[in-house]
Amino acid sequence: MINVAANVPATSGEFAELVSEHLDELVTYAAHLVGDADSAVELAAAGIFHAAKYPPARVRVDGTAALYRAVTRACRTGERFPPRPHGPARLWRRSRASLQTEFRGGDVASRMNTVKRALMTLPFERRAALLLRNLARLRYPEIARALECSPEAASRQLAAARRQFSSVYREIAI
Repeated sequence: MINVAANVPATSGEFAELVSEHLDELVTYAAHLVGDADSAVELAAAGIFHAAKYPPARVRVDGTAALYRAVTRACRTGERFPPRPHGPARLWRRSRASLQTEFRGGDVASRMNTVKRALMTLPFERRAALLLRNLARLRYPEIARALECSPEAASRQLAAARRQFSSVYREIAI
């Protein structure tokens, strides 16, 4: 017998509640993934916009993984919200000024802490796997859904990310 209640489509209120619960974590995840706080907000907004257009049927079960998958995809492709104009229209449109933080003396890399510098040396997929497990506290099947791979591949990516991160961290910390 088919459980009809499990196949009821999600309401927008459920999804909005899920987004409001995880908004800070999604922006933090995007910031650590791309290394730029200004871009992280636009990338997280693009991911949330995409996930809202195509919400999962079971929001409470699959919603968190769907949000992180959409933000990961937006960070991977560089998709932003609001979208950037394409073609010749981008030449006549003035871009808005982004938030600029001024550093006096030294370059930005020397001001980053050791963990952040070690994290930014990892390839994108490994960095995403490590952040999804340690920052978002997702389980392996959810990490696999967010990275769009099998659970075995997600566990391999995470193990490789941990190995590479620890070796790079040891080198930087010395």
